[in-house]
Amino acid sequence: MAASSASSAASPVLLRRPNGRPVACDNCRSRKVACDHRHPVCRRCADRGQEAECVYTYSAPREAGPSAGVVTTSQRDAGAAAPRTAGMGPMARLGAAAGEHSRSLRRAEVRRQASVGIHDGRAAQGYSFASSSSPLDPSQRGRDVVASATTTPGGHLPSERASSPLHQAPGYLGFTSYSSVFEETKNSLSMLQGFHAWLPQPINDRLRQDTGELSRCLCSPTREMCLVVLRGIPAPNTGYIEPIQESPFYRDGWQRVMARRVLADLHERFGSHLGPCRVDSQLEEIALCLSDNTTRPFHELEPDPEKWIGQFTGPNLRWESLGFVFSYNDLVFPEGDPAHGGLDSKTAQKEWTEISRVCLGLCMDLSRRFASANGLLAQLSHRRATLESIHAGDASYSAWRSTAEAVALVTFLGMHAESNVPSYEPTLASESRRRLFAQLFVGEKDGVLFTGRPPRLSHRYAFTPLPLDLRDEDLLVGGEALKRAVQGLDENGWNTSGKIYSATVTRARCIVALIRDELVEIGIGKPRQKVASALLRDLKERQIEAVKEFPPSLAYNPADIADPDANVNLIFARILLQLEQLQNLFLVERLLLKHGELDEGGILLIAFQLVSLTLLFWTHKDRFAPFRNDFEWLVMAFATPSGGILCMELLNPTFKGNHPKDASITRSNIIQQLSLLIGFLEWIDPSRPNGDMCMTASAVMRRVLDHVLNYTAASENLSWRPEELDDVQLDFSFELFDTFDWMKYDGVANQGMES
Repeated sequence: MAASSASSAASPVLLRRPNGRPVACDNCRSRKVACDHRHPVCRRCADRGQEAECVYTYSAPREAGPSAGVVTTSQRDAGAAAPRTAGMGPMARLGAAAGEHSRSLRRAEVRRQASVGIHDGRAAQGYSFASSSSPLDPSQRGRDVVASATTTPGGHLPSERASSPLHQAPGYLGFTSYSSVFEETKNSLSMLQGFHAWLPQPINDRLRQDTGELSRCLCSPTREMCLVVLRGIPAPNTGYIEPIQESPFYRDGWQRVMARRVLADLHERFGSHLGPCRVDSQLEEIALCLSDNTTRPFHELEPDPEKWIGQFTGPNLRWESLGFVFSYNDLVFPEGDPAHGGLDSKTAQKEWTEISRVCLGLCMDLSRRFASANGLLAQLSHRRATLESIHAGDASYSAWRSTAEAVALVTFLGMHAESNVPSYEPTLASESRRRLFAQLFVGEKDGVLFTGRPPRLSHRYAFTPLPLDLRDEDLLVGGEALKRAVQGLDENGWNTSGKIYSATVTRARCIVALIRDELVEIGIGKPRQKVASALLRDLKERQIEAVKEFPPSLAYNPADIADPDANVNLIFARILLQLEQLQNLFLVERLLLKHGELDEGGILLIAFQLVSLTLLFWTHKDRFAPFRNDFEWLVMAFATPSGGILCMELLNPTFKGNHPKDASITRSNIIQQLSLLIGFLEWIDPSRPNGDMCMTASAVMRRVLDHVLNYTAASENLSWRPEELDDVQLDFSFELFDTFDWMKYDGVANQGMES
């Protein structure tokens, strides 16, 4: 009898699913093959040499009552676990089972690490699992054990569902969200009781996948995505990201520094695998390392800059890290590099432009597969929107969609509602979030004006303060250097050194964009019977006053163009800021005229200045060669709408001789500026993004000049007769904030205005 009892106790326990069928081992279940349920190792795992990974996981359905729980163990240890729970109460049995299950998992982990080696030595690193010494109650320990075994980030990937990982944080939830009242209740209770450890513990989303699980996740097409990205990385000593000193642009700040650092780390750690001839098995090792690191949580507001950067550099390289490298399409390649088939640098650069665009998107997709949304992904999303506008054009669907994705991600992370407390201490992490939102707000308003589509960000819901005017170098160093830099700011947050940093330009452009957003509300909002002129005049005054508060270093000086030693980056930034200020005033004047105000000549003056400033990029195109990709957008966004006003002035003159507000504006000068503008538009290759729009605009302007210059002698009037307008429609065939709808015959325009 005793012998029979002992034999029964020693026999392995066959775990069963709720439907009564035996539980298959994890390997067979993931491969969707039949398991023979042998003890301690099934036949399939034994044949494949995976004895150490043959683990049986059983997850019971959650039911009400203390007896409902989860049992996770291996068949190898089940026999020893069964007798120890006999005669115990439900909670005690569950606690004992949790301890045994935890020890079983740790033993399985040790066996896995002993049998699986990774290039970067991750086999020597331990993983954190719930243990029997957890301060939580026994039932909570049981749930933690299950979480570590069955709910790992990216566990959905074998089915190739490209969605976010399980149990990710919900992101920013505002005042009207479902959790707002509960947050207030929790805070009130915490104040009364002093500590909120009584709250139920969420499933630990920081538990990482083991190597075996990641191996199963890296199946096709995920595996192919990884290989495409890793094949696109430049080989060591073949391509590099050029540093840019004293650049006033956001892309040339800490992001460029990080991209250079990530590329160096890749070559240092995996240089032997990233040569001209790359082996898939070696690239898979890199992919496993990057995917494993990507499952680690990214601490958004880490105050120490080196620790914050260390989360995605060095041994912690992630898929987002590679995204920073691919977000720069201006890599420098040596002439005739064998790694690129001996191609010349221009051809290699052209190839890299396409490779970087594709691989940036893949890096973002891989990041979403293995991690939740984070600030790094938001930075990449903004860069991708910019590159898509360069590649496909500012009016394209891909550019509009990419910007929408960036806006969605930024608002999901709450970057639009950053707190502004008096005790705020800037860090690289916090300032990068402020700068990103400011940059995205500016870019989104540029797209709205270019296309006339409604905005997705509004100043009414943007509470994030402007970024402080700090150097990127001080943010990267932190500590006392950053404190001294903060002390050197004035009361409005501008630096007092007279220098122009990337934050300087970002702050100024965001201030102008905030006013532009209010103009957009009036211009493309729901039609109203009457818009008070006082509101538009107030916006005009606010625009003028805001510009007066800008540092003198941001003011555009025409003499800078004649100085060959002047920094072209600073000149470009000053001209761009001046154009955006004039564009706001241009919109104010147009809206005032649209709502019945008399034309006092202000709009012609502003239009002439906009065209003259924009033409500087073409007349000095060799000097502005680094900004070649921006030319199409610049001429279409600033010069073409203003050119329409100049055309209208030639057709229907409002003054004789010199303009009363500016003696330099004459009929001759207007014709000269339009001639140069036509040359600029026709110089742009039609195959370039926005090239077809440039051709259409130049054709309309050319016909206006032909009429004015060819038929002046035959007509007493300088304007077209009404019947001629039926033959030549001044329509640019695209929507630019309804710029040209009023360039038709006055009777037609008046009818449209009255309707």
